[in-house]
Amino acid sequence: MRSTVSRRSFLAASAGLVTAPQVLRARGANEKLNVAVIGVSNRGAANLAGVAHENVVALCDVDPANAKKAREQFPKAAFFTDYRQLFDKAHKTFDAVVVSTPDHTHAHPACVAMALGKHVYCEKPLAETVNEVRAMRALAAKHKVVTQMGTQIHAENNYRRVVEIVRAGLLGDIKKVAVWNSSKPVGGKRLNSKPSAQFDLDVWLGPTDTAFFEAEMNKSGWNFAWPHFHWRWWWEFGGGTLADLGCHYIDLPYWALGLTSPTSVRAEGKKTYTGDNTTPDVMRVEMTFPKTKDRGEVELSWDHGLTNPMDGSGIKGFNSGVLFVGTKAQLVADYGKYQILPEAAARAFKAPEASIPKSLGHHREWTEAIKGNGTALCNFAYAGLLTEAVLLGNVAYRAGKEITWDHDKGTTGDAKADAFLSRAFRKGWELPT
Repeated sequence: MRSTVSRRSFLAASAGLVTAPQVLRARGANEKLNVAVIGVSNRGAANLAGVAHENVVALCDVDPANAKKAREQFPKAAFFTDYRQLFDKAHKTFDAVVVSTPDHTHAHPACVAMALGKHVYCEKPLAETVNEVRAMRALAAKHKVVTQMGTQIHAENNYRRVVEIVRAGLLGDIKKVAVWNSSKPVGGKRLNSKPSAQFDLDVWLGPTDTAFFEAEMNKSGWNFAWPHFHWRWWWEFGGGTLADLGCHYIDLPYWALGLTSPTSVRAEGKKTYTGDNTTPDVMRVEMTFPKTKDRGEVELSWDHGLTNPMDGSGIKGFNSGVLFVGTKAQLVADYGKYQILPEAAARAFKAPEASIPKSLGHHREWTEAIKGNGTALCNFAYAGLLTEAVLLGNVAYRAGKEITWDHDKGTTGDAKADAFLSRAFRKGWELPT
């Protein structure tokens, strides 16, 4: 496979030589930002639409065919297939970057952008591994950039109303939360048909070792469809259903209960579908969060591949959801609705007055915060802790044992488990420090 040479500004950022944030050009609070978008189809197309109210000055996608619609929409925007060239040739033209690539290439462009003083919006989960997430949080703090993770449901009214109910104490003390999702991986093969000659596989792989493909590359080629979604069912590129959807659903108890880092994580699961995918389609994770001055210890469970929690709660009407178990009542919620349980509690329930303001929109929260107007609620300080906890579920599963977690030291205290906190990067793709 060919190796693309990193240019001066890219190398400078990667080596940590750019230490001060690039100051935004003088502008009024209502003046538009200049934004670059990396990954512009599928999920990236939605994020592109989310920032289209600003000046989109640069687009980047490894697949020119999939970028056709975006390029037609923004014909004046510079276009690249290699985001390293984007940073090298165009970094002086934009203030902020949207990263909508697969999980395994979240951290690298995001960290290079922050090292160059760029504000960053990054899709969930923040990164492929726990240590990459921690690096992203550290760089965001170091360079004082405005950040937002793409957990768009956080901006919807339903989550806000649930948070108000929980915080008002109407459910009583909450010691248990059950989260579940019915989604399952799509079984498939890594190899099937030859890709487009224009698809930049080297950049798509990014930090990931090429060994995944090399054994079969010269036989039948590989399935061109899966790099745009089904990559998430292999550990080399994603974290399965947990990494895909955990940040959306577990976000609700994180926000409502003020959760931070779990102290212990247990996980079990199995792969029952056909294909050479490696992530489990049925999985249970149990996390313990320590008590704080505001609440007691919380046990949180995650189940995927099921339409109800594995503990047999028997929830109806919610194939995926979050169940808060309080001493006074229970509440079950999904993205768009919530319900108080049991019926007697529901009849007596009176919702508190709204106290969390309506969102401007998840993307606008970020762009306005860059201009000094408000705060991006899913900034990397918050979203990093959430993502870290989600990914620790995969660490426990892959280690095959219960793990303890020391957030301050960044270790489980177990060499086998700690091996899954990070991964090897291809030479030249290391993160800035």
